[in-house]
Amino acid sequence: MFVVNVSPFLLSATIKYHIEKYRKQYPAATEMLDTCLYVDDVISGAENISQALKLSKDADTIMKNASMTLRKWNSNNQTLRRTWKGEGLEIHPRHSEDRSQISLSKVLGIPWNVVHDYFTIDVKGLMELDTSKPITKRVVLQSAGKIYDPVGFLSP
Repeated sequence: MFVVNVSPFLLSATIKYHIEKYRKQYPAATEMLDTCLYVDDVISGAENISQALKLSKDADTIMKNASMTLRKWNSNNQTLRRTWKGEGLEIHPRHSEDRSQISLSKVLGIPWNVVHDYFTIDVKGLMELDTSKPITKRVVLQSAGKIYDPVGFLSP
């Protein structure tokens, strides 16, 4: 059991070690990998397609040099997905060319509509609020804790 508990830490430390070697050469990509990596998922964005392509190619280069492969690339921009495929990056299989009409994907377990670019967060925990009792901070926090929100979209 010791190895199982330490594995996420070792993965994170190994990735950070490899990222540091490229900090000067690829500053934007190393910053993205350092701040937007959640265990084995990278969640990030860019201002435009060319910036997104550069970030993704640089991140892919860094990770390949560490003998790690970034896979399942996904974007709300179909042109970017096609470009990634042409560049040899493995796009998410649900959103390949032959299945491009499928709109739902998951990011850290949260449903993401790729076509219209929005997340769906289940707030049933708030609906289960017992209004017969006085609403206190404790009751509100208990209800809020029932909502799965690993990124913190709903946090103040």
